[in-house]
Amino acid sequence: MDVEIVDLSAPRVSSGSLLETEAFVAEKQKEVDKTLKGGPKIQATGLTSLDQKKREVISKQEPKSYIDLDANQEDLFPISINLESVDIRDAMTMLSEITGKNILVGDEVTGTVSVRLFHVPWNKALDAILQIKKLAKHVNEEGTIIRIHEQEALIAQEQFESKRKEDFVRALEAEQSIGALYTEIFRLYYTDPATVKKEIEAVLGVGSAEGGGGEGESTGSSYSVKIAIDERIKSLIIKANREDLDSIANLIQRIDIRTRQVLIEAFIVEATDSWSKELGARLGLDDKVSFNSGAETLTTQMIGIAGSQPEAGADIAIGDTTGLMTDFSVAGGAGLGFLIKRASTVLKTELSAMEKLGITKIISNPHVFTLDNQEAVIIQGDEIPYTTTSEGGGTEISFKEAGIQLTVTPSIVGDGNIILNVVVEKKSADTSQANPPISTRQITTKLLVRDNTIVVIGGVFTQNTAETENKVPYLGDIPIVGKFFQYQSDTDKRAELLVFLAP
Repeated sequence: MDVEIVDLSAPRVSSGSLLETEAFVAEKQKEVDKTLKGGPKIQATGLTSLDQKKREVISKQEPKSYIDLDANQEDLFPISINLESVDIRDAMTMLSEITGKNILVGDEVTGTVSVRLFHVPWNKALDAILQIKKLAKHVNEEGTIIRIHEQEALIAQEQFESKRKEDFVRALEAEQSIGALYTEIFRLYYTDPATVKKEIEAVLGVGSAEGGGGEGESTGSSYSVKIAIDERIKSLIIKANREDLDSIANLIQRIDIRTRQVLIEAFIVEATDSWSKELGARLGLDDKVSFNSGAETLTTQMIGIAGSQPEAGADIAIGDTTGLMTDFSVAGGAGLGFLIKRASTVLKTELSAMEKLGITKIISNPHVFTLDNQEAVIIQGDEIPYTTTSEGGGTEISFKEAGIQLTVTPSIVGDGNIILNVVVEKKSADTSQANPPISTRQITTKLLVRDNTIVVIGGVFTQNTAETENKVPYLGDIPIVGKFFQYQSDTDKRAELLVFLAP
């Protein structure tokens, strides 16, 4: 594998350029600006109002208490009592008659009670009596029946949980839920509702039972968080307590954000063997160039080029691009990559100039917008017909694709660098013969580059041998004798496919 690193610090162009550089750069800059204007637009206004609309309270469900009478009773009136060594069962009967409530006393409850209370709400008086006798009460869901038991029978250790869960489980849920249950609609703008639903379930540590129509219920340890998806309005309908809703809102606020976009400009070029020297000379190459092939590092010294010898497999940095890494997953040294710290318009100038000289040929210059961490695919090629004979003797024609496919996945780091996952694949066929075999060449690499830096990937070669007849003028045309003034020569022509990427 060959890796070439070029750092061009001086914006110079050789005086031998075939084009008016400044005019060409200005013209191409207009094309880039036009491309940007034609790309996706994000309105800067109204974002605050969108955030304000992300949460909308549509209902509130008050909790029901199965322990405290305050939450369910509106007729809590004060009473005054004076008891002296009265049987506890008689005391409960008296309270039942005063309050008009149904009070049931367990068979295990015995003993007497002495109490003197003045102008105390009757539920507080009941709690005071139970506390001094170490008793406990249970209030049913409607608040119409109050059961009195000894703590040993109702709340002691595991017996308390196993016995009381039968008709007290909802009371425990209400205690642990800490407040009312709310139902809110969360509008999503940039993310998929199903994906956000899974992330919410993962954060809350709950499971999910999918229902029909995109609805589901996420069940927690103490209560149910219900999440429904409305694909039509791209929203989540969530029912939970206030604390969990606030956590969910904070999570959605952070993940439902506008994804940044990357404009990738690609130059697909076919070049001769002399393209590298010519491009370096025309761009005023005056910094260092390093070549690394497998475990062997080669250092080259030539005019205008300073060589260096990095360790094999070591990370390579250029200029102020700290931590620049190259990772070419290509066997047999088939990959060539180098980074040019230069605007793409300057590169266009020199590539166009070299095309006029016959050194290179620009096959394609596509532009594509893609979202951060989203794959962009550029395909340029043809479909080659293949003829096959069916079992019935008929002829069937199928097509196979041949050409160039460039797949780029950018990942914006946030410090001015971009990680590029690049796959370059070329499929070629000899169309001079029927049903030609397809030859495939592929380069896979991962790069860390700065924004506005040009990445070049190559190493896909094609080689053709041409037979040329040479002869001495006039003498070679003489019949019979002319063959002594002629000779045949074979010329090898090798071209390299290069892909320039300017993110």
